Amino acid sequence: MSENASRDTKLMRARPDASASSGRSAIAAFGVDALAGVLTALLALAYAAGYGATIFSAGLTPWISAGMPTALLSCVIVAFVVALTSSVPFMIAGPDSNATALLAGLASSVALSVHAAGGDDGAVLATVLMLIAVSSLTTGALLFALAHWKRGNLIQYIPFPVIGGFLAGTGLLLLEGALRVLTDAPVGAATPRLFMTLPWLASVPALVVGVGLFVLTRITPLSRYVIVLPSMIALGIVIFYGGLHGAGKSLEDARRMGLLFHYESITGMRLPFSLLHDAWLPTLVSRTPEILAVAAVSSMTVLLNATSIGVTTSRDVDFNREMRAAGIANVLTGLAGGLVGAQSMTRTITNWRLGVRERRAGVLAALFCLVVVARFPSLMALLPKPVLVGLQIFIGAAMLNEWLINSLRRLPWHDYLLIPAIMAIIAVYGIVAGVLLGVVAACMLFVVRYGRVSCFRLEFDGRGRRSNVERTVDESRALDGEARALYGVALQGFLFFGTAYSILTHILARLEASADAPDARPGVRFVLVDFARVHGVDASSTASFVRLREACARANAQLVLTGLSPGLKAWFAKGITDTKGASGPHEFADLDSGLEWIETQMLRALDPSRATRAGGFASTLPDTLDALRPHLDTLALAPGEYVFRQADPGDSIYFVETGRVTVALSVGEGRTLRLRSFGAGTIVGEMAVYTGARRSADVVADEPTVVLRLALATLKRLESDDPALAARMHKFVARVLAARLVAANEQIRAAQ
Repeated sequence: MSENASRDTKLMRARPDASASSGRSAIAAFGVDALAGVLTALLALAYAAGYGATIFSAGLTPWISAGMPTALLSCVIVAFVVALTSSVPFMIAGPDSNATALLAGLASSVALSVHAAGGDDGAVLATVLMLIAVSSLTTGALLFALAHWKRGNLIQYIPFPVIGGFLAGTGLLLLEGALRVLTDAPVGAATPRLFMTLPWLASVPALVVGVGLFVLTRITPLSRYVIVLPSMIALGIVIFYGGLHGAGKSLEDARRMGLLFHYESITGMRLPFSLLHDAWLPTLVSRTPEILAVAAVSSMTVLLNATSIGVTTSRDVDFNREMRAAGIANVLTGLAGGLVGAQSMTRTITNWRLGVRERRAGVLAALFCLVVVARFPSLMALLPKPVLVGLQIFIGAAMLNEWLINSLRRLPWHDYLLIPAIMAIIAVYGIVAGVLLGVVAACMLFVVRYGRVSCFRLEFDGRGRRSNVERTVDESRALDGEARALYGVALQGFLFFGTAYSILTHILARLEASADAPDARPGVRFVLVDFARVHGVDASSTASFVRLREACARANAQLVLTGLSPGLKAWFAKGITDTKGASGPHEFADLDSGLEWIETQMLRALDPSRATRAGGFASTLPDTLDALRPHLDTLALAPGEYVFRQADPGDSIYFVETGRVTVALSVGEGRTLRLRSFGAGTIVGEMAVYTGARRSADVVADEPTVVLRLALATLKRLESDDPALAARMHKFVARVLAARLVAANEQIRAAQ
């Protein structure tokens, strides 16, 4: 009794300890999540403010206070939706730098178009805000559609140089936007002079943050990235306010100098629906290709960032789920007039490095952003513009370094040249022209490279490739003599005009070489082309195969096509195959059937008098075995009747007197596979007799057939009663097996 009481007392004491420990762990985990949420929120707000400044720069600067909330609102909506729906629990999302780089140039172009058409300042602002909202809505719709149709792997089909060229061009646009924010003028020949005339409070903090981040992130380990980024931002702020204090200037002076922004609360921002009356919608419609380009670029960014996050954190990322999450987020932020958003690789990795593994940190980051932009916009007004510009300089320089410098070591020169070419086109003519150039150039490179890839899987003649029809020794010798009358090729891959032309020239060269050979050497009379491994044929290659058919007709060679799929048959029927003409190619279901037909034609041409109804040679036993006939049993078989079945005892050897039999192997579900066929004058079933094993396959008659059966017991009796006859029998079998081995060796040698 006392022992039980003692144990209960210990359990009661242990439970509070365990509960206290669990409570401390929960508090510690919440503290980590809160710290990560605050840090990632501050970074997101800083980036968003920089993106807003980039879009509303130069000619759009007067409306920056009205446009900035669109960027800050995205921090709240995109971060909150992605944190709750992402396949990665610690995922952080926010406004996208790539989309911002494109929107900055597009917004400037739209503003100029509206002004040129006579629109006032109100129309310009409404049209630009509608442009931002429509871009977000379009991006969300595209992402959601791709996720719905499970096309998360589409990025694999985009050529790497095109991605590199686009991202390098985006980095260049970000740098251009940073300079435009600093100088408050479009980038041009006067930009260096304007930059040199800037007060040091504008240029020095920007360069310290931008160049410092670029250098430190290159030389410090990734694990310290979480420290470097906020530290450099803080250093830039300290330099700015230290310099401001040392110069004896106030915050109002800094605002008059354009070094601080004025932020409005998101509660006063105008929703897209309220802008429809003032916005110039025809101008937006004319920019549809650019808006679609923003959506496509953002979709690619989502997939690229998700891939990088999965690799860095060693997690399996559901790409379709990530696109769905980003799609919903962009639709919601678009309805509210916010910027295009996407999963952020840098902030997600920062979150992960801080030890966050749950969704709580992302939700807290979104809530913190909401509190700041809704209730305390004055805090954002203290963030210096040069620091935001420094962040833009860092992002743009990092993208240029990654895709313009580092890619030089990773890519062949002809692929790498696409990257600076696309970047230059984007800088001069815009994103649509740059991407189109990249796609066209990448396709041309692919065509040239693929055209150099050999589509020949196998080349052979009559000695290197035989059908699965067993021939007599004499027939095999006759076919060996006619081996060069057959020229066959087995093709593979996808055939288009480049590869089809190389196939044509190769076969024509073989035909010409055969025609120029000495008379003693037989020329090519059969050209066999096997399509069993061909996945498809481009319609533009039709002319090459038409020319091949005509060349075979001129050379008195018969063209044989095998292994045509239903799709290829339909394609050939449109212009290649002339089923009614004498020159029309002969078609067979597989290579073996085509080879059998060619061999039969060769044997008939050699000795028509010996051809039987089935096309084989005359059916007689070898002369050396005539004395064996009285000891053989004659079996007449109807088509489909079995000579023997799989697993039967190996107690007899069969000579095919007339007709033909096939060795068939059951492969399940009622299907059989033809291994070999045996015509008149051949033997079958000898292996099981000599090895003592059971039959390994079925042997069935293909047509009315007569076989002569030599029982094992009879053979053993002959070994005692007539050793000379038995020896001739064994010698004949050895000769047949040797001929089969020689033929097999030739086929193996030809396949090398």
